[in-house]
Formats: sequence, structure tokens, C-alpha cells
Amino acid sequence: MPSRAPAACRRPGCAGLVQAGVCSVCGPLRRASAAEHDEQRGSSRQRGYDTRWEKVRRMHLASEPLCRMCSHAGRVTPAVLVDHIQPINDGGAVLDDGNLQSLCRRCHDVKTAEDVRKRGANG
Repeated sequence: MPSRAPAACRRPGCAGLVQAGVCSVCGPLRRASAAEHDEQRGSSRQRGYDTRWEKVRRMHLASEPLCRMCSHAGRVTPAVLVDHIQPINDGGAVLDDGNLQSLCRRCHDVKTAEDVRKRGANG
């Protein structure tokens, strides 16, 4: 079966071609930027997600197995992540169950983007 013809990148000002979902120009730049970001932020263990966190996380998901944000919107979605309601970077307690909520990947990504946006606006 022939492969699909490359398409023009949709990012404004980019002259790259997209093949298999990766732009020939922006793709490598994004990967390099993401790798640099990951290197600067350290490993999960360096950021405090240790054995104690894993135990608290498992217990929280067992007690709240559905996504809290989806539940508030009337949807039933299994939770896969435990989120800090007040981000740790903003003074939130790491292991306090009152600062934790179970979320699906989609809701976690939306909430994290909002947290980052707020931090940028206030920073």
C-alpha cells in the first residue's frame, strides 16, 4: 500500500512538510525543546515523587476511582492520575489527601495547562 503524500505544516510561518504526523522542520525543534525541559526539571524521584507518594497515589485512586472533573460534568470516566489541586510549585502539600483529586488524562492536561497559564500571568 502506498504511503500518504506529505502535507504542509499548519503552524504559521513554517515551511515544513508533515509525514506520519511529524513536521520536517518543527518536529525536531519540538523534540529538542521537550528533551531540554525534561532535563531541567529532573526525574520524578528528584521532584519528590518517591515510594511514599506511590503509596498515597494508589490509596487515593482506590478511594476515588473516577475522574472528579468528569463526574462534575455528568460523565463517568476512570481516573488514571492523581492531581494536586493546589500545585506543589504554588505551595500545595505533596502528600495531603485534601490537596489531591483523581483525574483522567484529558482533564489533567486541561487543568495543568490552566495552572501553567495562571502561573505565567502572575509570575
